[in-house]
Amino acid sequence: MMEAGIQGRRQKGECAAGFRLTLRWGVGPHHGGPLWGFFVNGLAVGVAKAAADAPHLAEELLASLPVAVRILSLRGELEYLNPAALAAVEQDRSAESVGASWPALWPAETAPAIEQAMRSAAQGEPHSLRAVQCSRAGARRWWDTTVSPMRDAGGEIHKLLAVSIDVTRSVEAEAFFNTIIQLLPTPLLVKTASDGRYVLINRAAEETFGLSGAVALGKTAFELFPQEEALLFAAEDADVIRSGETRVSEEEPITTRDSGVRYFTTKKFATYEEDRPLHLVAIGEDVTDKRAAATALKLAAAQAEAATQAKSAFLANMSHEIRTPLNGVVGVADLLARTSLTGEQIELVDIIRSCGDTLNRMLMDVLDLSKIEAGKFTLSAEAFNLAELVRSVSGLMRPTAHAKGLTFSCDIDAAAQRSVLGDPIRLRQIITNLLSNAIKFTESGSVGLCVRSVAPDRYQVEVQDTGIGFDEEVRQQLFERFQQADGTINRRFGGTGLGLAISRQLASLMDGELDAASVPGQGSRFTLTVPLASAEATAATEAGPGRLDARPTLRLSVLAVDDHAINRKIVQMSLEAAGAKVYLARDGEEAVRLFREGRFDLVFMDMQMPGLDGVAATREIRRIETERRAPRTQVVMLTANASDQHVAQALAAGADAHLAKPLKPDALLSIILQLKADIPPDIALEA
Repeated sequence: MMEAGIQGRRQKGECAAGFRLTLRWGVGPHHGGPLWGFFVNGLAVGVAKAAADAPHLAEELLASLPVAVRILSLRGELEYLNPAALAAVEQDRSAESVGASWPALWPAETAPAIEQAMRSAAQGEPHSLRAVQCSRAGARRWWDTTVSPMRDAGGEIHKLLAVSIDVTRSVEAEAFFNTIIQLLPTPLLVKTASDGRYVLINRAAEETFGLSGAVALGKTAFELFPQEEALLFAAEDADVIRSGETRVSEEEPITTRDSGVRYFTTKKFATYEEDRPLHLVAIGEDVTDKRAAATALKLAAAQAEAATQAKSAFLANMSHEIRTPLNGVVGVADLLARTSLTGEQIELVDIIRSCGDTLNRMLMDVLDLSKIEAGKFTLSAEAFNLAELVRSVSGLMRPTAHAKGLTFSCDIDAAAQRSVLGDPIRLRQIITNLLSNAIKFTESGSVGLCVRSVAPDRYQVEVQDTGIGFDEEVRQQLFERFQQADGTINRRFGGTGLGLAISRQLASLMDGELDAASVPGQGSRFTLTVPLASAEATAATEAGPGRLDARPTLRLSVLAVDDHAINRKIVQMSLEAAGAKVYLARDGEEAVRLFREGRFDLVFMDMQMPGLDGVAATREIRRIETERRAPRTQVVMLTANASDQHVAQALAAGADAHLAKPLKPDALLSIILQLKADIPPDIALEA
């Protein structure tokens, strides 16, 4: 009914004739009428000069339209302007504008385009353009204008119809929106949904992909990117249109012209008009550097883990290598102490044993620190009697204090005389370390141990001495690793400076606190506060490697397996002195052979041996027992590295208990007593 180029809008309004209408209207040439017409709600309303029945209707409709309507002569002279057109040139009456040249009302740079539109319309071709016009006040306004031919009754073009719509707000909004898009730091590309041609590429996209908007606009991805990437883009576009949802692609590789392949996290979505997809929008974030940083971080973490593993392996190996001769020194010294010695010889043996114990504690500190740093340190949750544990520790430390001429006291609050849940070994370690330091740094006076309940299921262990003390500056770094009060402390008293650091870390792992207070020259007070839940049943006394008050007499057949002759000798002499019959094996193969040939009540198995190691040998022993349907023989795994991993390996292989080197006669006998209930009744164990 109307040719292309008709300007259409929806409008609510009321005309002078009294009509209230919501109109979808358009203005353009009309082939069916004598002059021109309107498209109103799908109906053509012809308005002709000869329409005597409603001559006022056309003008009323024109006056109600919000678009500027002008009728021009073929030379471009204004013959009619509706109110919207008058407002465009800031005139109140058409008489002041009629006869003026319409192109002359436009800026000089726009006039040629207006004249071209008039020439096209005069030749029968409607012509549309967007142009800017300045008002008398100097305001710039943008207009979308269509110039169409008007024909007389004979079909000849004798006038022109110019319809202009004010699109200033739209243009300004578009410019503002485009400015934002261009200033976005992330690439943004828009393509048509119909044929995938790019219609917008922002500055970040140009810089990132090495594209020029002038060259890339109007082209498809197949013209700008490698074939396989373009195919992937097309598949993603189809998926977005089909699903109607935003698609996110993580670390998508895209080839750029200047930087090669880079990785992007992209978001794609479609825009629609009346359910018809119009455009596809892609927003990308270059994550190449972030990806490289993450990869580097993973590599660094892997290297750090490898370094930690290497350090752990090194420490485990060094522990084994150091403990092997240390076991010989300490074990032989203990055995020597059981013989008839002169007073001077006893003193020398005590020195050997003391030095061996010190070296062993230093080694344990280093291993504990390594496990804590690696995050592989775990605490147990066992039931034990707190008061008995404290009395056990004080019993071990009291002789050392008395040997220095110090007064030693132990005060346990009645509320602390109960069974609790916690890690008795590590709690013992902390208290022992605090008492050991107190005795070491106190030349005269006293050392006191006090245990009290400070809240339900919360206890405080306080160690106080009258030693050398320290100032506030020293206190600030006292719990740091490898720290002592000053260099003279190390030269005078020795030590690694690890004990307090490890003790505080252990306290922290227990959800407790360890702090200190001191006055230089007057003494120190260390306070451990730790939560310990109440145990439902009274725990058995936490024995630990203390001294045996009575030497048991063993009637046992024991197999001792170790690749070092000194270690075998220590086990043999320690147990034979208690009445046991001891058989020796130097490796796992010999141990398995002897086990097949004989019958043993107990096996002490070294864990780390060349050839068939202790773990494999223990598994073979369990296999033999299953094969023969024989009673289970107790196996105690001996290791030079009491790590949780080694303990777990030993128990998984079938060992019943674990004992860390260096070996002492009391420790060997204590482990046998712990396994006493599992020894067959026909074997006597006498004390």
